Amino acid sequence: MKAFPQSGHARAEVLAALGDHRIHDLKADGSAFAFVYDAGPEIRELTREAFAACMPINALDPTVYPSARKIENGVVKACLELVHAPEGAVGTATAGGTESVLLAVKTARDHARKSRPAITRPKMLLPITAHACFHKAAHYFDVEVIPVEVDPITFRASIDDARAQMTSDVILVVGSAPSYAHGVIDPIADLAALAVEHGSLMHVDACVGGFVLPFLEDAPAFDFAIPGVTSMSMDLHKYGFAPKGISVLLQRDKSLRASQYFACASWTGYSIVNSTTLGSKSVAAMGAAYALIHHLGRDGYTSRARDMWAATLSLVRCVESLPGLRMLGKPDMNLFAFTTTDGDVFELSDRLLEHGWHVQPTYAFGPSPAHIHLTLDPGNAARAADFARDLAACMKDLPPRMVIPAEMLPASDDMEPAALMAAMGITDGKLPARAGMIHRLLDAAPPALREKLLVLFFGELYS
Repeated sequence: MKAFPQSGHARAEVLAALGDHRIHDLKADGSAFAFVYDAGPEIRELTREAFAACMPINALDPTVYPSARKIENGVVKACLELVHAPEGAVGTATAGGTESVLLAVKTARDHARKSRPAITRPKMLLPITAHACFHKAAHYFDVEVIPVEVDPITFRASIDDARAQMTSDVILVVGSAPSYAHGVIDPIADLAALAVEHGSLMHVDACVGGFVLPFLEDAPAFDFAIPGVTSMSMDLHKYGFAPKGISVLLQRDKSLRASQYFACASWTGYSIVNSTTLGSKSVAAMGAAYALIHHLGRDGYTSRARDMWAATLSLVRCVESLPGLRMLGKPDMNLFAFTTTDGDVFELSDRLLEHGWHVQPTYAFGPSPAHIHLTLDPGNAARAADFARDLAACMKDLPPRMVIPAEMLPASDDMEPAALMAAMGITDGKLPARAGMIHRLLDAAPPALREKLLVLFFGELYS
């Protein structure tokens, strides 16, 4: 089928081609411990119907699409109720967690321009375990990142280091609930108190935890109930089980949200005001999230959260019982990391893939060694015992960790793309069945070189 055919193809042929493209995609069958957040076929069907029903709606102008305003207000209000938001709190639906974070950083920058004009070089206190999208936001909005160290055992942000790094130019303090890599919640109350003391805003990244922690008993405090928390992000396309992409950015009061908006009347066309980085804004995923909230209710989310947490605890016990493995931190919800003591962690990842399990190999940074990350959803929670059995089998006779010789790494960051792809075992744009060598090369590279190699690698995939 040509990229742009002269004559159109039959409906069945076009849909069949799309099906062929997707044949190697991750399946929502309980075998994937990353990227998939699936609550089962019945929920999947409801989201499809709701998504399709809301496809024509454009939230660019809610005066001509009043349904957009009603749906967004409904989703935001439900999220505010989950996180103990005070009277007057507001929120915005976004296209995903990254956009929520981008807007949180933009809000802090623009709010500081109005309220603290003496600041000419705004800074953000950011734990090294915080999501990479904060670095993206800092890059886009010219905010300097001040990295905050974490405890090497618990992987929670060090309040002592945060206090030592605090300056009068810090406009935003960030904490995770939980951090993605290790599933642990930062000391949110301490970080928020530090922010209040120095007149900074405080953002809690609950993109992963926002639709789980409120439904777990005895979950650590993380939300607006903590004085000083001024904004939160939480994704509905993760454990809200909605399709990609729908997240929310919640603000403690309207004055903060005003710094999030963008308005323009300085052109010859219609005057605009945008609540997000987008102009035209789909309501399809938002409509699906609205449907799920009202279909599942608190009881539906609570039962799934409990099941996922129980499976998580069982897998943690499994990891702790297997010689040659060790946990990295103690998770506060249903995602966690573990590593090998001396075996090759990337060989273990390849073996698990050959047993039908998709896990997420992750590279070393700071006190966190190369490891395997697991994110549990209801599907793989139901198969936890099967995974535990296969994990034990894959650990048998695991070879020692392979050390990449220095000569295998590029001598400079201007490595030819073809040479890089060959070193990674990629031919004709096809990824190798075993990805261990790709991961070993990237893990061995220092972070700055790793980033440049990733750009080369990613660019070649789309050449």
